[in-house]
Amino acid sequence: MKCGQLSKSLTLAACGSSTAAIKAKIIIGNHDDIDKEASKVSDGVCSELVLTQSSGGAFLYESHRNAFEGNCTLSKGTYQSSYDHQIVVRIFVKTQEAKDELNKLKDSKVFVITEGEDSRSPETHYEIYGFDNGLVLTDLQAATTDSDGVIYTVTLASGDSSKESGLPVSLWAGSAAATRTAVDGLVKASSAE
Repeated sequence: MKCGQLSKSLTLAACGSSTAAIKAKIIIGNHDDIDKEASKVSDGVCSELVLTQSSGGAFLYESHRNAFEGNCTLSKGTYQSSYDHQIVVRIFVKTQEAKDELNKLKDSKVFVITEGEDSRSPETHYEIYGFDNGLVLTDLQAATTDSDGVIYTVTLASGDSSKESGLPVSLWAGSAAATRTAVDGLVKASSAE
């Protein structure tokens, strides 16, 4: 097996810089709702993300610019290396609904879909964090003195024993329009209200 063998030459710069930022909305779904047998993933690209019929869909969260942050780091192992995925969520409202959802997160395993600010490469415009093993709540900070108005800072990350096999999986259904339709179709109708 030659898992770590390089296979092609690449151009790693262009005439303009790519933007690493993600848009001010993310989609969070229960990891157990991913139908791994029906979903189509090859070489780090998910061409069809299928949720189980019983799931009802994932949930859309919208906020201020830069309220969400995605990170991925290499977790170098003695025998096998893997990746840690992390999403930081900053919450600016203190409502009972928000608190109820945060309380549920402490016992949840989720996946998160982000949408990149950069549109140069539509194949990587949407990414799925935690596709392999899900993300868990690893930190929650509640501050009453934050000058930026952040009420809660939530960190969803790979668990200690449930790392990811690669970088966040790209979500690409063959065209920008088809991918947008697929992403919109994942969101539970009541979450957009």
